[in-house]
Amino acid sequence: MQDYIINIKTEFKCIIGVLAFERKKKQKVIVKLKAKSHEFLDYSILTKKIKKYYKKNKFYTIEESLEFVSAKLKEKIPALIFLKISVFKPKIIKKTKAGVIFKKKY
Repeated sequence: MQDYIINIKTEFKCIIGVLAFERKKKQKVIVKLKAKSHEFLDYSILTKKIKKYYKKNKFYTIEESLEFVSAKLKEKIPALIFLKISVFKPKIIKKTKAGVIFKKKY
């Protein structure tokens, strides 16, 4: 059986954070995704879904967002066998790129 691996890096603005200003103003995030499946993975569909999940929801923590997005992706794409998602907030601290990496084997 052949495996398909896809890598995506996308940037957009969304609400994510616990501080008062983070709850009001969208901030730039960088999302990197690596997904593996036994079936074809369409990078444009994955990118659209990731952006949709982040833009429609307001997350308090990056960890919360990763749990939610990974569950949604697995629900929509049951053939996923591995998922690695990284979310970084490049402007939250001056000269720092803070973020979290989530990995899951199915």
